[in-house]
Amino acid sequence: MKVLGLSFGRKNSNCDIVVKEALLGAQAAGAEVRFVNTMNLKIGRCIDCGGCTRDRQKGGNGGCILPDDYPFIENEIFDADAIILAAPVYVLGPTGQYKNVCDRIGPARDRAFMTLENKRREELGMKPLDERIFKDRFVGLISVGGARTENWTSFGLSGMHLFTFSMQMTVVDQINLYGSGDRVNPAFDPELMARLGQMGKNVASCVGMPRLEAPYFGDDEGICPLCHCDLLTVKGTTNVECPVCGTHGTLQIDGDKVSVHYSDAQIARARCRIGGVEEHVNEINSMVSINIEKMKQDGDKLPGLLEHQKSIVEVQKYTL
Repeated sequence: MKVLGLSFGRKNSNCDIVVKEALLGAQAAGAEVRFVNTMNLKIGRCIDCGGCTRDRQKGGNGGCILPDDYPFIENEIFDADAIILAAPVYVLGPTGQYKNVCDRIGPARDRAFMTLENKRREELGMKPLDERIFKDRFVGLISVGGARTENWTSFGLSGMHLFTFSMQMTVVDQINLYGSGDRVNPAFDPELMARLGQMGKNVASCVGMPRLEAPYFGDDEGICPLCHCDLLTVKGTTNVECPVCGTHGTLQIDGDKVSVHYSDAQIARARCRIGGVEEHVNEINSMVSINIEKMKQDGDKLPGLLEHQKSIVEVQKYTL
């Protein structure tokens, strides 16, 4: 059982401390633990170059071709059975480097798409993809914000869920750790340190379970039964949507208590369920024929349609 800790904050600062404390809990539960601080790693943004797709089409594993440290992080993720992540909140949500990792591992390792790719390879007699891509993993999320008011970290935990959807990782515990400015250092808060250790034990205890049978250990059940976040998109009526999971439900109010009813069909198409990513892959694949046909019919018209934009000249970076 391998538990990976990833910190996206400054070395030896809050994110490092909370991840390490959680890893100690996992270690006490019998896990082999590894810790990586990403701050000094070069992890650039996805540039939509298509290199991973071309590599897969040729029978490769679909790794990113950009020359930076991302492949190291991806391999650590592949090896892990469970992952504990902490990211700082600078502007309401997790830091940009965290989002870079989400963007690069998400589309390239989407479980629904990878399953289709393996079927294609089986039909052609090609070597299958790295089996570690399909491993069920369990995750603990820690959003670390300095503000004492929770609403200044409102997209922290919800933004961290972006890491989990494509590869179908299961979040079993999460902490919105706002108020770090008043706390000064997590080590000054023994109750918090104990809670972090328990997170590590919670995450480790799920390894080997069928992922949809894993319990949720978070302190707050939230308004959504899947991501356990409190965000809702109101559609003008009692029809609401969880912006994290993508599920539609019906808002219900009983006195001062608000709840949402999600049908079994909606839960099955949530982003954290295989039905949700399969729906998305089918949506994307359906666009291919539309694009091909449209370009056949009207592609020659594009230069004329965009001629008026030539007056907009790109500003070039001045170099000596």
